[in-house]
Amino acid sequence: MTTLLDGGMGQELIRRGSPRSPEFWSAWAMLEDPDLVRSIHRDYVDAGCDVLTTNSYSTYADRLRPHGLEARAEELCRAAGRLARESASEANRLVRVAGSLPPLRHSYNPSPDASYEELRDEYAVMVDHLDDAVDLFLCETMGALHEARAATDAARATGKEVWTSFTLQGGSGLHLLDGTAFDRACDVVGADAYLLNCCPPEQVSEALPVLRSATERSIGAYANAFLDMPAGWRGRDGSPLPDSRKDLGSDSYTGLVMKWVDMGADMVGGCCEIGPEHIARIRQALNDRRMD
Repeated sequence: MTTLLDGGMGQELIRRGSPRSPEFWSAWAMLEDPDLVRSIHRDYVDAGCDVLTTNSYSTYADRLRPHGLEARAEELCRAAGRLARESASEANRLVRVAGSLPPLRHSYNPSPDASYEELRDEYAVMVDHLDDAVDLFLCETMGALHEARAATDAARATGKEVWTSFTLQGGSGLHLLDGTAFDRACDVVGADAYLLNCCPPEQVSEALPVLRSATERSIGAYANAFLDMPAGWRGRDGSPLPDSRKDLGSDSYTGLVMKWVDMGADMVGGCCEIGPEHIARIRQALNDRRMD
């Protein structure tokens, strides 16, 4: 049975009124309006997702440090876990919670300026803050092999399931942004499942068969709907957020997702600019297929 993930959080927060701030992004709501995060989690549950992802993509110390808020990282990370867990627990079915472990030195970065050991230790802090609230960990938007390995190793220390997701955003080939081939990445990282995320769905469609041939583990995908993401984009430096595509409504995106299922995807969902209406439409399509 295909596992349905939720959709994006940061861009959905912006759509509902939070500031369009690439520096704080989804952390703003944890600081100023946690009920907005809760409402989005609930909407994804109502849409039919099987997994909620914690709003912890921007709640780590290095991201908060330039704003003098690094001392609140633990508070915000734990709050992100609690909000997702409470929303999952309110469902009338099993909904699991995935603890989001993001890139710690910018998204879409092939060369994080920290060693494996440094990153692993930083991830271990996030893992500790999320562990009580989550059922599994999702190391997402990974662009560099040593960063993916650091996040995965820190999460595996809990004994919980770990999914690791690579991004192709800004890349020029069917491999990690640092050039690592999928088969080598899967051999080295040692996750329980491998996914592709936060890149155009067209890239996912091209790369998913390559990922399928690279591992016998479960695979999956959840794309974004950004328009013209500039190469080398660094949101934390204040670069403006890209606009959203107008051609990826719930029906068109679902059509692509169902093709990924046909390619062997075991878990599917959405990333930035993919909202509850998309997830509801995917749930309908998955249910319809199961009844055929």
